[in-house]
Amino acid sequence: MNAPKMPPFFIPAPLARINKPLARYLPPLPGKVAASWLEKNIPRGELILDPFGAAPSLAVAAARSGYRLIVAANNPVLAFILKIEAAAARKPDLQAALATLSSTRIRDTRLEPHIQSLYQTQCHNCGRSIIAEAYLWEKDSTVPYGRIYTCPHCKDSGEYPTTTADETNAASLGTSGLHRSRALERVAPLHDPDRTYAEEALDTYPDRAVYVLGTLINKLNGLTLPNDQRELIAALLLTAFDQANTLWPHPIERERPKQLTVPPKYRENNIWLALEQAIDIWASDAAPIPLTQWPETPPTDGGICIFEGRIKALAAELADTPIAAVLTTFPRPNQAFWTLSALWSGWLWGAEAVEPIKAVLRRERYNWRWHTTAIHTALDSLVPVLPSKIPCFGLIGETEPGFLSAAMIAAHQASLELRGIAMRPEVKQTQLTWVIAKETEEAEEAEAAKERIRTGAKSYLEKRAEPSVYLPVLAAGLAAYFEKAEPHISPAETFDKLQEILTETLSYRGGFLHLGSTGKSPQTGWWWLQKHEQDNLPLSDRVEMTLVRYLLKHPKCTLEALDEAVCAALPGLLTPKLELIQVCLESYGKQHPPGSGLWQIRTQDKPAARRVDLSKMAKSILALGKHFEFETIKVAEDPRSFQWYDTNGEIHYTLYLTASAVLGKITQLLHSPLNKALIVLPGGRSNLVAYKLDHNPVLNQFMKSHCQLVKYRHLRYLVENPILNLANLDEQLGLDPLTFTEPQIRLL
Repeated sequence: MNAPKMPPFFIPAPLARINKPLARYLPPLPGKVAASWLEKNIPRGELILDPFGAAPSLAVAAARSGYRLIVAANNPVLAFILKIEAAAARKPDLQAALATLSSTRIRDTRLEPHIQSLYQTQCHNCGRSIIAEAYLWEKDSTVPYGRIYTCPHCKDSGEYPTTTADETNAASLGTSGLHRSRALERVAPLHDPDRTYAEEALDTYPDRAVYVLGTLINKLNGLTLPNDQRELIAALLLTAFDQANTLWPHPIERERPKQLTVPPKYRENNIWLALEQAIDIWASDAAPIPLTQWPETPPTDGGICIFEGRIKALAAELADTPIAAVLTTFPRPNQAFWTLSALWSGWLWGAEAVEPIKAVLRRERYNWRWHTTAIHTALDSLVPVLPSKIPCFGLIGETEPGFLSAAMIAAHQASLELRGIAMRPEVKQTQLTWVIAKETEEAEEAEAAKERIRTGAKSYLEKRAEPSVYLPVLAAGLAAYFEKAEPHISPAETFDKLQEILTETLSYRGGFLHLGSTGKSPQTGWWWLQKHEQDNLPLSDRVEMTLVRYLLKHPKCTLEALDEAVCAALPGLLTPKLELIQVCLESYGKQHPPGSGLWQIRTQDKPAARRVDLSKMAKSILALGKHFEFETIKVAEDPRSFQWYDTNGEIHYTLYLTASAVLGKITQLLHSPLNKALIVLPGGRSNLVAYKLDHNPVLNQFMKSHCQLVKYRHLRYLVENPILNLANLDEQLGLDPLTFTEPQIRLL
């Protein structure tokens, strides 16, 4: 199998949040990324290994593209999500499953109205009895302080204080001791040493929720159902389990809880409404995907084989399996999700299902040092049983320095040779490519290793030719660091050592500048070089030029196609921000027909039209020079540069005429200016220039010190201004300043 070409370009994917089961805990990476990488590098029908099973949607998307996946899923909840997503549950089937549960009896009434009665309240406006969507609590309070509802009678909607009846209703279940005991028994029986930890986890559920969930679980266990319908009910319950806990701040402050920390104010959601809303979350219109259990491999036209256990156990059985590639999302440490997974597994499938992950109940915090070892242990078990040089593609969602370092250290020490890295820091997505390389290189001395980091980071900034946020600088340094093998120390020790080296190397002493930051965190502000060569155009200028060329060659293109083309032209760590691409597109393009999502270059920005504009603006420059009795001379180095000489033979202004916002060429010409420069550009470039200045403190300072930006329309105004004279010229030049407006388009 040939290794992917270097460097890889970032594979863009829709950024809108996908409404998936338990999405707030799972890696925010669309499955399209994995499928796109496979299609570019691996023939369809090959066997692909996912050693972590952290992102069910990734495996499902790859299988739908015609690949066969073996997924190791040690978390029973993740394995279950993968099964249901592969089965592609239909909405009518989910509705029928909930109806079956709803129709069961509790004493003399149906289950649904019994549960809904627990959320009964009174409309503040019309006084009728209605059902609350949620109650609002303060942490450690014994009664709720607010309620949220939409009245079906008078349509009144909003948040209101609770009534005495609401408070009485909330307290009517007492401490739910019996129901709590039953909930614990399904996770950790009475004398289980982990019961205390299970109790702490269960404390994130209000009494009403414990009663309702216990009732629902008991009813499900008492039903005689076909297995597929039982699983659909379990899927709906899984969503309700998450909606029922107290990890829902009010108002919403953080949507991705990582610790079992009850917020100061939280929502207690109506669990029956959560079951109803779960139908749309789980429903799918796609075709089912063939699903097998290990060791039965999927059919040749695509499917998923699930191994429910640790990758280390699976690796021992993989020796004769023809794996073509490793593709995975690196799991992020999340104490909340793994602890809750232990609870949910017990509730749905009993204490036996909890055993593989019961240790997570005891672990309250995860750190990056621990995580480095955990990832390494998993990857290291694979290398002996996989063919040398097969490609490995890893995705990191929610990228931050510790996570990136942990994944790269673990992979390197497991004998994976880094072949490329691409990232979009603003959405915290990173894509890495390795090959399995079982040879061991000699280690470098510590000082040589530091120099590698320094050289790698500097090389990246020189190629970028403008300041960068921290993550790509770190990634470039790490990639260079791992070109040589580390001394044989543990992954955790390597992580500690590397943090010290990075702090010392990526510093002022190491030749770097940390701009625009008031704190010590390297993730704030911008990183730049103390000394640099101006050989390259700034990255933002290259993005603009690439986009214009694409628009000229591809009329009626989509933003998605344009984004992919720009990422391909500027690969690896040079991947541009999507927002920059959007600002560039709004500067040069228009949708035709309006609202169609199909873009083409604006008529006035076609080369022929801009040549006419440039000619007219050149005449305006000559006219203004004549008005001030200046001699206007074209600069030999650039036909669009002019200089105004006063009667004393001194340069009064240098003028640069441009149709673009490519300021790098101008700043190179004016690197050591003797006088102020005027840059004359179309008004349609104003937003793009303002964006570039806002995201490049070095350029911003240079422009403030040496340049004045003048729009075409303002130059025409100055030519026609009867009161313009040399005394008020500087004041008149500043009457039409640049402003920035957020881009209106989004990649959906």
